Amino acid sequence: MAYRDLALKSAEIEELSDIYFFRPLGWLVAQAAKTVSVSPAALTVIGGLVGIAGGAFLYDERRGLIGFAILILHSIIDSADGQLARLTGRVSEMGRVLDGLSGYVTHAAIFLAIAAGLFHRGWSASVFIWMLLAAVATAIHAGMYDYHRSIYTGIVNEGRIPVQLTAKMPVPLRALFALYLVIQRWVVGLHADVERTLATRAIDGRVADEDRASYREYFYPLVRGWNFLGDNTRFYVVGVLAFFHRLDLFFAFILVVMNVALLVLWFWQRSVDRRFLTRS
Repeated sequence: MAYRDLALKSAEIEELSDIYFFRPLGWLVAQAAKTVSVSPAALTVIGGLVGIAGGAFLYDERRGLIGFAILILHSIIDSADGQLARLTGRVSEMGRVLDGLSGYVTHAAIFLAIAAGLFHRGWSASVFIWMLLAAVATAIHAGMYDYHRSIYTGIVNEGRIPVQLTAKMPVPLRALFALYLVIQRWVVGLHADVERTLATRAIDGRVADEDRASYREYFYPLVRGWNFLGDNTRFYVVGVLAFFHRLDLFFAFILVVMNVALLVLWFWQRSVDRRFLTRS
């Protein structure tokens, strides 16, 4: 399998920074991990620990740029674990869940460090309320980002119908994965109907070629839009705010700018879902 196939799950929806920075460096990390027999799951755990370390440095704004640099390293490893899974043929839904959890603990470290640092510098305890609100918003943003990209890649690139729970999963993992899917599907609205429509017309478990082409035509611009809610945006903002010593604005960016983007994208998505279902 060629490097580009392993590194880029769907090149047409990748951000430029992923194509030219994170994926190439992640490929090198994946190759090194394979050489020393590190599993994709272990690499995901390592990435989560690196993310926690990067977040911890944001407690002190004077070390904010160090934290940002470590978070960039976390993103490289986050790219590497998926590439390693595809390189070794060990792609799994468990890996997807672990990858999501790695992102969540990284963001928890970021949010806690920034809030604790602000509290230490004289802010009131209400900063922790803003932290919690921003954390909830981020979980929703991340879920929507992951959902729409995963569904798009599965349908357009691979012709797969949306994944369902399987009896082969251990019970604890099935419960965890079920919760993960419930949270996602709670906010996807009409797109669940789009999935069901495609599944009923699937041929031998695969989405029909005509439906794949139609899905790409309708939803490609939206998937590009959902990229704004990904980790890269938050990490870049951390870097900019750390440079100007204004990490105090981070929660406001999440709660105002990114939530406005979420609402715009959600209503846009709903409109396109209706058009697709009407056409179908």
